[in-house]
Amino acid sequence: MNALIRGVRSLGERAAAELKERWHALKRVTLSPSRIGDIARAALVLNTQWK
Repeated sequence: MNALIRGVRSLGERAAAELKERWHALKRVTLSPSRIGDIARAALVLNTQWK
C-alpha cells in the first residue's frame, strides 16, 4: 500500500514541478498573449514527444 501511495505522490509532485517551471518561463515572455499560447502549445507537444 505504501508503494502505491509513493508512486501516486511522486507523479503529483513531478507534475507540480513541471508546471512551476513552465510558469517561470512564460512569465518572462514579452509577446502578445496569442503568441504565448502558440508557444505553450508547441512546448507541450514537444514535451509529450520527448517522454
